[in-house]
Amino acid sequence: MTSKVKILIIYAHPNKLGFCGFFLKKILTKLKKQKISFQILDLYKINFSPLLQAEEHYTSGHFTLNNETKEIQKKIQKASGLIFIYPIWWQNMPAILKGFFDRVFTPRFAFKYIGNFPRSLLKNKKAIIFSSSGAPRILTKILFKDRALKNIKKDILNFCGFKVKTFSIGSARQLNDTAKQKIEKLVKKGLQFIS
Repeated sequence: MTSKVKILIIYAHPNKLGFCGFFLKKILTKLKKQKISFQILDLYKINFSPLLQAEEHYTSGHFTLNNETKEIQKKIQKASGLIFIYPIWWQNMPAILKGFFDRVFTPRFAFKYIGNFPRSLLKNKKAIIFSSSGAPRILTKILFKDRALKNIKKDILNFCGFKVKTFSIGSARQLNDTAKQKIEKLVKKGLQFIS
């Protein structure tokens, strides 16, 4: 029997080698084993444009969404959980993922304002963030205060109503057996939250 949990995986890395690729591989293995239905949205593979167009710029009074954006919004609405996989570059998400949020997490879909107060429109959903960074984990956690994770977790996903867990691996320079074991543990923890 297949689980009713439906997961949408948003993959934001230009290749499937290395740490992010290994996160994806382990996640897919576990989801298949648990018979959890999923779909992958590989932003680079679909050549997703991160550029917000003038006709999409809702704060200027424009609100035209293209068909690709509408389809992605439908996938998010149908999913009970989202999984984001991306590298941390310059203590931030890749530009393609930032553009994804700018273009897809729009008002009337992800949130709305009632007077001066925002209201989340994507409640009862969970999200997991899996990220990798070339910097040591202690550095990103203490010196940079996990801002690359907090930005997506608090400023975007929590704001829109998601319950979120973040998992990150540092010193992501060589994918050796030790790193693979760490990733497997993080994936196991993360999927317990979402399933």
